[in-house]
Amino acid sequence: MKHKSIGFKIGVALAVFHLCLALLAFFAYINCRSSTAGLVFIRFFVLDAPILFLMPPALFKVFGEAAPLIQFGVFGSALWFLIPWLIDMAITHIFPNGKRLVRAIVIVGVIPIILVGFSRLSSFSVKRIIQQERPVELKKMLNSATSDFLTKKVIFENDAWGPVTSISRINCKSGSGMELVVAMYGGIVFLNESYQEQSRLNLAGRRFNMTEPLYDNTNFCRFLAYRYGEGVYLFDLDGKEIWKFIKSDKTVTIDGSRFGDVDGDGKMEFAVYYRYRQGIVLIDSDGKTRWEHPVNALGHLEITDILGDGKARVVYTNSNNANGTTDFTVLDSDGTVVNQQKIATKSCEFAVIKWPNSAANPNILLTEDGNIRIVDIKGENVVQLDAPGCRPYGNMKAVTVKFRKEEPEYLAVRKILFPDLSVLYVYDANGKLVYQKTEVFEGLLAPTLTTMPVNETGSEKLLVGASAGNFRAQVLEYSLTR
Repeated sequence: MKHKSIGFKIGVALAVFHLCLALLAFFAYINCRSSTAGLVFIRFFVLDAPILFLMPPALFKVFGEAAPLIQFGVFGSALWFLIPWLIDMAITHIFPNGKRLVRAIVIVGVIPIILVGFSRLSSFSVKRIIQQERPVELKKMLNSATSDFLTKKVIFENDAWGPVTSISRINCKSGSGMELVVAMYGGIVFLNESYQEQSRLNLAGRRFNMTEPLYDNTNFCRFLAYRYGEGVYLFDLDGKEIWKFIKSDKTVTIDGSRFGDVDGDGKMEFAVYYRYRQGIVLIDSDGKTRWEHPVNALGHLEITDILGDGKARVVYTNSNNANGTTDFTVLDSDGTVVNQQKIATKSCEFAVIKWPNSAANPNILLTEDGNIRIVDIKGENVVQLDAPGCRPYGNMKAVTVKFRKEEPEYLAVRKILFPDLSVLYVYDANGKLVYQKTEVFEGLLAPTLTTMPVNETGSEKLLVGASAGNFRAQVLEYSLTR
């Protein structure tokens, strides 16, 4: 390359570097059994945004498993060869006497500007891909269930604090009775049972991806908060920090936390979990580590009574389930494995519920392709529910709700299908899909659900967190259409 231009040489260097990255990612992809293995290519959504925009991934499906290597390794590397070469040709044309060093500085200086532009194009490209799939999903869903079974109304809106991350009904303040606690990224709003705002709380003036209230035998309401990429925090009722758990290894990210009384002493324990390598850390009510349990690839975690013996336990799934089998592991208060089952499903997402017509222990709810399956702890089918448009991956939450006192409970399932699309499924006790509602939203949305008694008759209403335009937070109330 002795007589080649400086742009050509920089292009070759960038192309080789990009190809090495693509090869490393591809080898990690083909050697990983995890259903989330494709995430290794996520950086290329920015690096190679024009490829995604001009050549959708569907065009590369003919290459089978090698499709990412062709898309990013071949076309992506070619793109990064052309960028500096073409820039240099343009500079040479405009300034024919420009020196090689000046041209090299200009080319290298322009690269960050191009990356910023690629980042914006990447966001647009991903949205376009989602929109291409969305009409099919919406058509399936909207034609599959009646829309007049339930009536919804907006009972809360907020423009300042972003999407709703949790909705809880709890006796948080002395003398206030039961309150509805609506947590958002920027703070917490307390509503009475008539949905009238009582007060607000801003936790340390910061924004959190998840905030949930908890109440145990300490007789004080506290708040567990999680901030992505940073850590887990516990605040008191006044918003003062009690303790925090910050990641010690900067190469990994804390992915969330759950709480529950795993040892029966009336105090809450907190399971902080990582998706990869480090697994689970159990923290006591004072913020001290009790034990650690390594997991190579964790899918989902809950603290709940999954065995039906009245004891809350840590239960988690693995995400190494590309072979169609998911491991469910149950840990006791000492971090010892007390139960482990292999269940035939690609879904590492799950919820623990009690199906109305089941005499078994608490059941496991799984979201799969086109259906929702409820199984017992051994993986035996209890019931399979029709769920048009459903898929295994994406956050999910489920609750049972008694819309009428004299009738069995209904099952409500909220599922995030795509980054900006969710669906609400509602089933009667016979497993019939009686209501279905999709929502296109802005920003990240947690699959929030809770129930709200409306009077002394024991009837309940379903409350759902929503997101309107301009990231406006909403809480929707669903009740039977009279």
